[in-house]
Amino acid sequence: MANPLDVVILAVGRGTRMRSRTPKVLHPLAGLPLLEHVLRTTSALTPQRTIVVVGPGGAEIKKAFAGRDLLFADLGEPGGTAAAVLAARPALSSPAFLVLPGDVPLVPPKALSALHDFHRRHSLLASFLTVEPPEPGRCGRVMRAEGRAMRIVSTKDATPEELSIREVNSGIWCFSNTDRLWQALEGISPTGAQGEGSLTELVERLSAQSLVDALPWANPEDLLRVDDRADLARLEGILRARVTTRLMREGVSIPDPGAVYLSPDVQVGPDTVLHPGTHLWGHTQVGEGCEIGPGAYLIDSRVGSGVRVWFSVLEGALVEEGARIGPFAHLRPGARVGPGARVGNFVEVKNATLGEGVKAGHLAYIGDAEVGAHANIGAGTITCNYDGVRKYRTEIGPGAFIGSNSALVAPVRIGEGAYVGAGSVITEDVPPYALALGRAAQTIRPDWAKKRREGGK
Repeated sequence: MANPLDVVILAVGRGTRMRSRTPKVLHPLAGLPLLEHVLRTTSALTPQRTIVVVGPGGAEIKKAFAGRDLLFADLGEPGGTAAAVLAARPALSSPAFLVLPGDVPLVPPKALSALHDFHRRHSLLASFLTVEPPEPGRCGRVMRAEGRAMRIVSTKDATPEELSIREVNSGIWCFSNTDRLWQALEGISPTGAQGEGSLTELVERLSAQSLVDALPWANPEDLLRVDDRADLARLEGILRARVTTRLMREGVSIPDPGAVYLSPDVQVGPDTVLHPGTHLWGHTQVGEGCEIGPGAYLIDSRVGSGVRVWFSVLEGALVEEGARIGPFAHLRPGARVGPGARVGNFVEVKNATLGEGVKAGHLAYIGDAEVGAHANIGAGTITCNYDGVRKYRTEIGPGAFIGSNSALVAPVRIGEGAYVGAGSVITEDVPPYALALGRAAQTIRPDWAKKRREGGK
């Protein structure tokens, strides 16, 4: 059931300190855009509406989140946080709403819920979260009197005494959707070299009527923002540590937690070992008792129990129990590897199913194919699935043996238990248990090399 609450996410910044053409909120953190992390947090509150305020780069943000239950408000050129909130006004529907930046990916739902409860309990017009970080940096200092927040002082305007205060504004707000609030916001004049009006000016305006206050949040890490790429790397490390700690407590072995890279959505079974250089992205699922890595990259893939994957890439692949993948194998989208199968060195599998116990040890391409149980794919085998216009499938029956350096020109069917001789080009179906040889007759010219060296012909 939806809360009587709306959420406004500010995604208007140019992200100039990122030095990137990509909008800051689209930069990835643990494989997900910064904005995705924030949206997941706010969705946990089941708000009535979620409004994303965009500025330059707004088209890219809308495209990246097309199809989501979001409303977008266009600010145009940035005019400060006050103008950004005013831009969201027509889309608001609830008596209260949260405002938070799109670059606070670690904020937990309980922090936002606590702010909303604090706001309602004290009948405030405006409230905000504060923290006491070890290094306050450029954050505005919160001035209190008799325990209540009275104003926020920017670092450039603060005195040395004020700079010694450690409590700072997080940029996360809760507001009551009333005419009085909108009148106060409209009264904020653009200031500074960039001509922008800040929400922080509300504090001093409303403090005399006791309509504003601040709620301290104990863990500064939760409210860290991404200002540049150094911040992005720092938060990546924090999030990675949280995910690896969770997995290790669930029975996963990670010998070097700092050398694995994990999406928050991954699932890993107990007694699995994640070796250094492992990347698990998207909605990857790994079963029990596996060995993943070193040097494994899995995205949106499912791996059964007892599987080993090392120095290999899996994209949208399924690997069943007891299979062995790698080193240097590439399973592309649609690859399905059956129980106990073996996909070895420099083997690429795309949109193909390998049955139980199939062996493809080295140097092969298996695309758009169905390979029966316990078939053997020799080195250098290629399923020639593409004629330049359309793709065709190859079927290899159970127990078939495909000799090295064979080319199977699809559409073609190799029967159960059939043999294909090494170096063959197969263009017609091979019956079960037959032997197929498709290569030119060998020609031998005696003494050819000797005569060539002597200048003869």
